[in-house]
Amino acid sequence: MNYDIFDEQYYLSQYPWLKPAIDAGIIKSGREHFEKFGQAAGLTKISRYFDEETYLEGNPDLKPFVRTPNNPNAPFATGLDHFIQYGYEEGRTRVSPEYDEAFYVATNRDLQPFIQNGTFKNGYQHFIQFGVKDGRLPTSFFEPQFFNNEAAGLIISGTLKTPREYYFKVGQFDPTGRPVTFVGTSGNDILTGLGVGKVELIGVEVEAPRGLRRYESDGSNEFDTLIGGSGRDTFVLGDLSELPLGTMGGLSNLQQFYIGPGFATIRNFTQGQDNIQLVRTSLEELLVFPINNNRDLAIQTNGLPVVKNGVTEISSFDTLAVIEGGGNLKLNPLPDSSFFRALLG
Repeated sequence: MNYDIFDEQYYLSQYPWLKPAIDAGIIKSGREHFEKFGQAAGLTKISRYFDEETYLEGNPDLKPFVRTPNNPNAPFATGLDHFIQYGYEEGRTRVSPEYDEAFYVATNRDLQPFIQNGTFKNGYQHFIQFGVKDGRLPTSFFEPQFFNNEAAGLIISGTLKTPREYYFKVGQFDPTGRPVTFVGTSGNDILTGLGVGKVELIGVEVEAPRGLRRYESDGSNEFDTLIGGSGRDTFVLGDLSELPLGTMGGLSNLQQFYIGPGFATIRNFTQGQDNIQLVRTSLEELLVFPINNNRDLAIQTNGLPVVKNGVTEISSFDTLAVIEGGGNLKLNPLPDSSFFRALLG
């Protein structure tokens, strides 16, 4: 049996009635209780990154083998019981809404040789053993940016599992809440905005070492689809990679995405509510014109200086984005633009 996913703190937060028994020395820990009693008794809340319902829905072949009132003699007390005995080593990864195997592997390309040689059966095993502690993103929800006191309290208490769960269950309905970000990979992605407040959609790969935002891809050869929701969406086509204080980087850290092959397709853009972000530029350095029988709107470079591999180049007639259904839009600079970032809307 493999208990890598067991989280002592989370287990005790879910079953607080165990603490008096531990204090009295009747059992040594939550882990001991689970191994001796809880697993067979059907307790399943042992990890922030395992969900019984998700596991059974994602592995329907297991349902006949899990005990229910109508099937009391099945071999496994729960889906978790199967996962600990077999599923983890079998490489089953559909285990929780808080973890996305395809996203994790795509944004941690350094792991792929170790998965291929069998050191890890999948990304989930690495995430449970190392990625959680390293702060690696398990889903496209950019957790390092989103946190508040209410979320922290609910997560520490075990009422909710992660910042992502807090946002999906609570935060998305607050129009005055903290801005949130959904990020992609270095491949082709489809991202959808969710929430009534400020939502940022970034189709390229992003990491957050030491809490700073760093772009791991630039959109070249990527064909991403960014879909707006009901909130105030920002579709990011360029940004500034943040560096620690005292680090010299200059303009090499201004990254315009989708230079070269590849572009972003933007859907559900609402003028007057949403905006498009590029690195600081002027409208003279862009071509914005209707295409596809005036149905859609294209954004192309028109002599835009861009930095590639530390060298400034001039880009012309390169499509950065296509706004579906935006053929009649007139994009204008917005007053929220900064020295580094230009917003159009």
